[in-house]
Amino acid sequence: MKVYVKSQSGKWLMPTNPANARMLLKQGKAKVIQRTPFAVQLLYETTEHIQPVTVGIDDGGIHVGIAAVSHGQSLFQQEVVLRSDIKSKLDTRRQYRRSRRHRKTRYRKPRFLNRKQSIPTCKVCGKNAPASKVICRPCLRKAEGVHQEYAGIQKKVFRIPPSIKAKKEAIIRVVSQIPLPVSKIILEDVYFDFQAMENPDISGKQYQHGDLLYHKNFKQACLVRDKFKCRVCGAESTLQCHHIKPRANGGTDKLSNLMTLCEDCHEKHHKDGLKLPKQKSAFYISAAHVQQGKNYLQAELSRIAPLRTTFGYITAHHRNKAGIKKSHVNDAVIIADKQASPLDRQIKTKHVQSRKRSLHEATARKGRKAPNRIQKRNNKNVFTLKGFNRWDTVQYKGNVGFISGFTGTSSCRIVDIKGNYIKNPKKKYTQVNLREVIKIHENKSIVSYYANSSPTFAIAQEGDSLAGS
Repeated sequence: MKVYVKSQSGKWLMPTNPANARMLLKQGKAKVIQRTPFAVQLLYETTEHIQPVTVGIDDGGIHVGIAAVSHGQSLFQQEVVLRSDIKSKLDTRRQYRRSRRHRKTRYRKPRFLNRKQSIPTCKVCGKNAPASKVICRPCLRKAEGVHQEYAGIQKKVFRIPPSIKAKKEAIIRVVSQIPLPVSKIILEDVYFDFQAMENPDISGKQYQHGDLLYHKNFKQACLVRDKFKCRVCGAESTLQCHHIKPRANGGTDKLSNLMTLCEDCHEKHHKDGLKLPKQKSAFYISAAHVQQGKNYLQAELSRIAPLRTTFGYITAHHRNKAGIKKSHVNDAVIIADKQASPLDRQIKTKHVQSRKRSLHEATARKGRKAPNRIQKRNNKNVFTLKGFNRWDTVQYKGNVGFISGFTGTSSCRIVDIKGNYIKNPKKKYTQVNLREVIKIHENKSIVSYYANSSPTFAIAQEGDSLAGS
């Protein structure tokens, strides 16, 4: 285990061993600035000699591995669990806002295309341009029909969806907070050919012949593939398309995720759990997220330190040659330095929603005489109670976890890093009285712990209280 050191001027230095850190703390020459990873800041002037530190990143749709290596020795290992609820939160917010506008501003003129990202602007005159264009038709006619690519006009930067951008910004934030003097970053680049992943023998014009060739939509393609018969009973009437993986759980409308069922079998499957025949179905949502946001990630990481990319097959070759087990963190170590060996201990970090921001309900209640902010039902938005905050690291009956929310005037719910409730074994309910809870320290939007130990500490961000510091 290493203790990370920051100089008096605020620059990260090379880590030291726990014995030296303990001595500095006892002599009053250093102070604790964060817990996981444990770091101290010197209170006296010293030289700032450093060594080259290379950071390796194994990007993923949900799990990301990050490691820092110097001279063949692994100094820092972290696995990050990204949020996957951004899209559902945005959908809920959109629904709430539309409902509120309908109630409050029923006669307001409808507005659309009133966002900077959604209005294409002509790069010549500044007026509105057709969709997906950067030059309006009058300016294009003045340029005698010259295509925008040859008219010296740069295209607008592609807009990244909020869900993907949130994931990439979380990676950038973690890399910028590594408690080491980073001198170089190596990122594993990805190139996915999804059609070849479905059909390895595809080539030439077959790329233009997708699942909808000669079909109107996916439902018709599914019916034609299954010969207009139910896959369970063989019925040929009242046919429906069943999603093997529900869309609510991340399923898509791909042909491999659809199955033809009659109305009775479809209802029996959802109500009584009727078994369906097996069908090969693959999902590449995580791979699509990684590929779609890689350019933005590379551009932002290059601002932190010089960036270089590598490929997965190179990482797999060196990992197999060294006999190292495959994992995101181990791959990150190999990406940083093929001669390095992973440590037995690593930090696991999970990004969470710091506050609940729903200020109103989807179905409004009539007859209220008090504003929404002081309604009793608004107690679900409480994020601090009796000195405790949401996602604080606490201890209850010998177990360490995180406060996920508050109930009533003196109770809370505590979960571990996997989301399992920590409760009184003698009770059926999950609420815990705050008088029986011991606060360790505060967190904001990130909870962290060492993978081979209980989550005793979490990241202490700027402004958080540090117990025992």
